[in-house]
Amino acid sequence: MNLIRNIGKIHLFWKIYMPTILFLILYNEYLIHIFHSLQWAQIECKTDRCLKVLLVADPQILGNTFDTKLYWPLANYDSDRHLSRTYRRALQHTTPDVICFLGDLMDEGSVATDVQYDEYFARFANIFTQPTADTLMIYIPGDNDLGREGLEPISAENVQRFRQYFAEQPSWELLGRAKFYNINRVSMTLPPADDLNYDAQSRSIFLSHLSLLKSAGEFSAQAVDAFRPDVIFSANDHSSKVATVPKSRLLMEDVTHSPLNVERNKRHEVAVFDLASLRLQQRLLEILVPTCSYRMGAMKIGYGYAVLDGDTLKYTVLWTAQRYYQLASYSLLIIPLKLLCGQIWCALFKRYWCCCRPRNRTPYLPLHAN
Repeated sequence: MNLIRNIGKIHLFWKIYMPTILFLILYNEYLIHIFHSLQWAQIECKTDRCLKVLLVADPQILGNTFDTKLYWPLANYDSDRHLSRTYRRALQHTTPDVICFLGDLMDEGSVATDVQYDEYFARFANIFTQPTADTLMIYIPGDNDLGREGLEPISAENVQRFRQYFAEQPSWELLGRAKFYNINRVSMTLPPADDLNYDAQSRSIFLSHLSLLKSAGEFSAQAVDAFRPDVIFSANDHSSKVATVPKSRLLMEDVTHSPLNVERNKRHEVAVFDLASLRLQQRLLEILVPTCSYRMGAMKIGYGYAVLDGDTLKYTVLWTAQRYYQLASYSLLIIPLKLLCGQIWCALFKRYWCCCRPRNRTPYLPLHAN
């Protein structure tokens, strides 16, 4: 009874404010992830050779060097936590056979010391776990992992360190289904010339951090001629786009990528591509996967989800919550708490520190006329 009486004495503002902020926390940290995942498209397999691929682009685990603000530990924690939650939702939705990480795995990978790199890798592995022992995990480097970000030189030590930690290979093969090629436009390296896909039933998939069709040069043309891709998955742009271009005009055209799954009424549509028809027409298909990290400043973030089923490629984006909106809502609702803390501070310490405390002033003496 005393508790009920005490609650009854609370000001009406706080009776409304406290449940509101509790609901906001529940919504921002749990319900919003469920809400977004319920909107994701389901892609059904038609054949027993169906291959489900989850594409993770530009996670860029934050480091401890570039951001020197006082709140950087909290910022790193919140970014890691958001990535972990959205990644787990994507795994539950897709149950992928292959997970491809398209570079820029760490924000400070190219400049980190060995001790820092070990710490960043532990954080990365804790966020992006391998769901099952049979899931193929593929990692390719980006410019933040090797160099060239801000014209950094690429050192042999950075290349070797990435290979050691992430088991980078020239290619990865799933017999009878697909072969994934590591086309590294950052370091300008290709798989060995004899590393061809000899299985006519298996699809050739290019993985590249930088777009191979945008401002294509001799490197892109050489890769296409040598390994004949059915589809190219790239990253780096932090946005969802697609482009097709005739192979014969690769070096002649300035390829422009079109937005994919970006419009509000088309965000969760499934794009369908006939790979056999594209190959017959000698056309190259490239899909740019958006970043999954809100710290990249992109307003739309998510994961790519591709299903290769025979001659058909189905692709959609698993859009996730934009964390900046959630943090902004916290900032607005915390203002009353700041004001309350200020009042308590003044009440407790106004005698010594509060600038607004009442002061005893000596009245001015009247001026005497001479």
